[in-house]
Amino acid sequence: MHSISSYVEQEDALLGVLTVRETLTFTAKLAFPTGLSAKEIHDRVEDTMEGLGLSHVAQNMIGTPIQRGISGGQKRRVTIGNSLVTLPKILLLDEPTSGLDSNTAYEVLLKIRSLAKSHNIAVICTIHSPNWETFSLFEKALLLARGRTMYLGPTQEVDSYFAALGHPCPTHTNPADHALRLISTDFYQTASSPTVDRAANDELQAAEAGEVAVQRGQLDDFAEAYKASRAENASDNHLSDGLLINHAAKPKLQTNPFTSLVLHTMILTHRNLVNYRRNLLAYGIRVGMYLGMGAMMAAVFQKLPNIDSRINDRLSVHFYGVAFLAFMSVAGIPSFLEERSVLMRERRNGLYKAAPSLLRFVAFLFLSVYAAECQALLIAALIPLFVAALAICAFANGFFMSVQGYFLRTIPTFWRVWAHQIDYETWAFQLLVRNDLSGLVFPCAGEIAARTCQCSFPSSLIAEGQCAVSGEDVIRSLNFSSVSAVQASFILVSIIVVYRLAFWAILARSR
Repeated sequence: MHSISSYVEQEDALLGVLTVRETLTFTAKLAFPTGLSAKEIHDRVEDTMEGLGLSHVAQNMIGTPIQRGISGGQKRRVTIGNSLVTLPKILLLDEPTSGLDSNTAYEVLLKIRSLAKSHNIAVICTIHSPNWETFSLFEKALLLARGRTMYLGPTQEVDSYFAALGHPCPTHTNPADHALRLISTDFYQTASSPTVDRAANDELQAAEAGEVAVQRGQLDDFAEAYKASRAENASDNHLSDGLLINHAAKPKLQTNPFTSLVLHTMILTHRNLVNYRRNLLAYGIRVGMYLGMGAMMAAVFQKLPNIDSRINDRLSVHFYGVAFLAFMSVAGIPSFLEERSVLMRERRNGLYKAAPSLLRFVAFLFLSVYAAECQALLIAALIPLFVAALAICAFANGFFMSVQGYFLRTIPTFWRVWAHQIDYETWAFQLLVRNDLSGLVFPCAGEIAARTCQCSFPSSLIAEGQCAVSGEDVIRSLNFSSVSAVQASFILVSIIVVYRLAFWAILARSR
């Protein structure tokens, strides 16, 4: 079904920093990674923009919260263009005019009708409360009420059909509104009124119940009339006339799965690089935030004395660095939710599998930052609501900070055997401490050390006649010596891989 159809949802899932032409071009490349040349893709994109009336805004950005882009009607046409550029045989649209004024709605559907006719595309569309001009653009109409067919046939015959059943359309009334009013039951419900006495209320309920009964009886009459009419006997013809699908049409070129995976990953990575470079709100501010925090930490913790009493200050630097990156990982949730909506739309239309999204982030962040971002992405995938994901991320970061081992060196057994081990902050902190302290020697200072050579950490150098503590002594006292730097790196990478696989699995199962 994916090979011949495309589905347009109610919401516009677009990357705001891309231009109209770039948006359609990336979609065409994903749909045909090897089947079309660059010129063919360019020509198809230009034809789609011209057909949808978007050529004059081809170089305009879609728009972000801080940068104005194209209008709402144009965004709707871009969303539809993402489906039309793949030239499906069947185009499914879920309320394409939702949120648009009547004139814009008419223009959007007129463009769709024109492209559908020129490329022999069958269009199936749900629409609510269209004006008569918009309604007349459709060749066939299907009216449903409570799961039953009230009418199926030519759009131009809706008025005469209900008139023949004794319900002519009043003068100056939109026939589409009249038909929907006849079959609608949403507001025919009994309810008691607290503002009238009981007797009057009983009369009101009885009257409302009578109206509901009449309405339901009317629906039954419409359903039976439809069954008895020529519409039912000719329904197959009605549908076949409007859905002439050439099943012998040339299918999309089949590509080797591995080749397709590599090409899709390259296309998605290219699109992400463009997104990262232009999206100042989501990425530029985060980069500036990290650089600013690095400069602040360098200024505050500069020139730490190389003595044993300041070792804890060094540990604080590394702990704060890991903790800051962990908490700031929530800044990636808004951009992920935007990308997730685009991913889900493209996957539903069969442009690619979820696997390329697993690979496209590689080489963008350092291990500790990457682990924090992976945790945030996993939570956002599980709970795709910004406020809820933000709260859960903050809770998770606070929890893992508590069992990391810096604040509390002796962790209770229950938490140590699992939470401490799966905490990426544990291993990132260990790697930073090892990198900083290995090979250093800290002379023991202070009055007590001058008299008894008592250092802040147990020292193996005192036996050798040195009143000092080595970096390796500090590492051993922190219980970091049982795991080597290579092993800690492997564990951290493993945690990242598990996060990414879980993230990929959730996206793969999402529909």
